[in-house]
Amino acid sequence: MAALRFVRVRPSIAQALVLGIGLLVTLAGIAYGIAMLSGRANTVELLRDRNQRIIERSMERIRGKLEPVRQHLEGLRDRIEHGGLSIDDPKRVGDYLTAMLDGVPQLDAVGVVKKDLSATRAARIKGRVYVLQDSLLGVPGTAERMRSGEQIVDALRAKGETTKLLLWGDLIWEQELRQALVNLRAPLLVNNEFVGGMAALVSLGSLSKALKDDAEGHNWLDGEGQSFILYDDNYVLAHASLVTDEYYLSYEKPLPFLEEVHDPVLHRIWSGRKDSLLARSMMRDQDAHLVEAEGRTWIFLYQKLEGYGERPWLVGRYFPFDEIENEVKRLQFAGAIGGVTLILSLLIAWRLGRIIGQPVRELAAAAHRLQALDFDGPLLQRQRLRELDEAAQAVNAATSALNWFGHYVPRRLVSRLMREGEDAVNLSKQREVTVMFTDIVGFTSLAEHLTAPEVAELLNHHFALLAGHIEADGGVIDKFIGDSVMAVWGAIKRDENHAKNACRAVLNAAAALAEDNRLRRAAGLPALRIRVGLHSGPVVVGNIGAPGRINYTVVGDTVNIAQRLEQLGREHMAATDDVVVLASHATVELAELDSLPPEIGSIAVKGRAAEVEIYRLAAFPALPPEDGAS
Repeated sequence: MAALRFVRVRPSIAQALVLGIGLLVTLAGIAYGIAMLSGRANTVELLRDRNQRIIERSMERIRGKLEPVRQHLEGLRDRIEHGGLSIDDPKRVGDYLTAMLDGVPQLDAVGVVKKDLSATRAARIKGRVYVLQDSLLGVPGTAERMRSGEQIVDALRAKGETTKLLLWGDLIWEQELRQALVNLRAPLLVNNEFVGGMAALVSLGSLSKALKDDAEGHNWLDGEGQSFILYDDNYVLAHASLVTDEYYLSYEKPLPFLEEVHDPVLHRIWSGRKDSLLARSMMRDQDAHLVEAEGRTWIFLYQKLEGYGERPWLVGRYFPFDEIENEVKRLQFAGAIGGVTLILSLLIAWRLGRIIGQPVRELAAAAHRLQALDFDGPLLQRQRLRELDEAAQAVNAATSALNWFGHYVPRRLVSRLMREGEDAVNLSKQREVTVMFTDIVGFTSLAEHLTAPEVAELLNHHFALLAGHIEADGGVIDKFIGDSVMAVWGAIKRDENHAKNACRAVLNAAAALAEDNRLRRAAGLPALRIRVGLHSGPVVVGNIGAPGRINYTVVGDTVNIAQRLEQLGREHMAATDDVVVLASHATVELAELDSLPPEIGSIAVKGRAAEVEIYRLAAFPALPPEDGAS
């Protein structure tokens, strides 16, 4: 099967802006439509989360109040059952009970009751701790609870189960504190015999105070929301009004009935329930429902808290449903404003796309010219938009800088950097290359008779002639050293024919220099006589230099020998020669010339122990002027 080809569409800026904002308009319209349909549900979700955090904090507060009581009571029981404390020593028992009250601030009373109902108790009354040693025979329900505890222990023994119980019992009314208390009971066994029981009492007044503080401190969250704790669904265990209002409670009625609490909304928690798809869908894993009360609709959230008595506690919170309606109206207004704004944005986007598109296309064209190292294109015009104007001026500045940069760095090197990345050039490597050195004979004496501009013009003309032939045959000018040139073949890019290309470039350049000298002599100008040295071999190629000032160059013995060969040209250059080229055996062998040039012989080169076999690659005598030339 023929491979499928996907055409990549590249829209203009104007088209992209209109398409993008048009898509935003469409998506926003869908989003606003969904927002209008589900606005109530979303707002319920937000309010539910905020109120749920308050419920969870209330439950954590309850656990934080009661769990330490459990832990301390377990510790006291273990001490008695393992013989560390005897219940027949009421003074020591009293000391332990006092210490327990000091260590657990929320604990109101704790006591050890023997099987005969004689008791040692410690109680916190108006901030002070009192220790009592008395009998509980006359306290209603005490004997029944003692018998019940013994029966439970016997039943557990018969089943082979543990008798280390801790039971949260029903609420107890404390007349002196005028509060209902939660009681935690535990049977006592000494030598596996039932000897009595223990009890710890915690008042619930602090829970109501905590709910009242929450109501005052978090009204900014949800306005008229109210927290509560119910006991067995029909009694109010904690509510803000229990702190300030008098409910005339007693032993027979330790908690107020639901309808007695001064909260008409809470009265109707179980009546007037309004089933709602909204409530069912939004409350997810919670118990929740809507209620009509006081001419308004209210949302009730609640969770059961098990484990603190025979009947579960219901920790909950309610808040008004009309707060959701206000949120929805705000969403509708925002939707209308947003729709108008987006339509206007669509029109503005088209206009902006037209304004921005043309300068951006011009920037792209200039960037492509830079990529091609073409620095001769027209400069970009000033733009109205600041960023585009800055970008245009930056491209103009970059073009000018790169144009100058191109005069100092070989463009082939720059092209390779752009093509292969900086890392390809940064990594130093060993490579086989051919190195050339040239030098102008007697240039110092020649320059003494010329002005500075004339010297610069002479060198620029000479270097331009050499550079044309060097670069035409794949060479790269490494550097200009005074009146000398160093060039390399095969350094930037691997070249198997580096020696052949170098020889061809040098011979062509030498012929051109001889012809140029003929013209100079004809014009009455001094000729330039040139020595050239060529050598092939391994070099290290890479960035060489100090931080902030490096050259991409070659170093090694090959470079040194090429320079020595150029210097040896003094000894092998006739007075009538314009150009002499000395090449090493390595270069001649690799170049595979049609005919072997004259061999000079093996010569010791300065700085090298082994001799180097040298050939006279070429010598160009001065050409006579053409007939008729002056």
